[in-house]
Amino acid sequence: MQGQLMPVQFYEDTLVLVDQDKKPFVVMKPLVSNMGLVWSAQFVKTAEKFGAVVSEIETTGADGKQYRMTCLPLRKLPAWLFSINPNKVKPELRDKIIRYQEECDDVLWNYWTTGTAAQAGSGSPNVTQQIALSRHRIALFKELQRSRNHVIRATIQEEITQLSAKLGLSVPDLDNIEIADPLEKDILADFWAALRHLDGKGVRYNHAKKSTLLAIRIDELAAQFEAHGITIKLDSAITNALENSSSPKYVDHSQTVHNELKRCGIKCWVFESLPVPVDLSFGHGNHC
Repeated sequence: MQGQLMPVQFYEDTLVLVDQDKKPFVVMKPLVSNMGLVWSAQFVKTAEKFGAVVSEIETTGADGKQYRMTCLPLRKLPAWLFSINPNKVKPELRDKIIRYQEECDDVLWNYWTTGTAAQAGSGSPNVTQQIALSRHRIALFKELQRSRNHVIRATIQEEITQLSAKLGLSVPDLDNIEIADPLEKDILADFWAALRHLDGKGVRYNHAKKSTLLAIRIDELAAQFEAHGITIKLDSAITNALENSSSPKYVDHSQTVHNELKRCGIKCWVFESLPVPVDLSFGHGNHC
């Protein structure tokens, strides 16, 4: 199926393949994050070095919504992996970077061609691997509960079955795992309403130069919320929901935006456009 996401277990991590014109592509952001690298920097590097082959592929996320993801052809992944010098990363990341370079593309290719993610030296997992696989299995159960797309749910169910067999565990009735209520939508409704309240007070919080973008800093908003009596706690529930926002569409939470007032670059959470209910006339008072 075009644009179908295929999660692939790689040790304690989950990588993602996507089918584009019957060819395997790797979704780059989760791979980069798993390796402990900074996505914003690697996104620029990937665009510069692999611009001729990198693609923005529209896929269906675990929430059933459509997203555009930066993807690299699987055949080009080794070149990207070996563009990273293990001697120039943090010492605690070095072994993992080398493991990705030596095994990652083979595991993904094996999954694409056979449907299984056999790894070098695979067999009965040791204690450390059992713990990692067990945690991954629990994470898959949670992902299954969140997902509303039947194709994604079927893929997750298949991987849970494979993991359970590897761990010697029974497989529960996966079809009876109900879909969780979409709490994120309610959380973000209050958050965007709080921004509209700040608009009404004339508070300037949008750092984006373009009126079609929204660039915010969570620490600044926390101070503004407190100053104006807004009792929304900007905790992990909010930030997790913001990363899954589709209206406005989430872009990045570490993108550097130039602030003309401060004459410096600042890192912001960036979204493609403002929510429809927000008064766009406030854009005339943007920071930059």
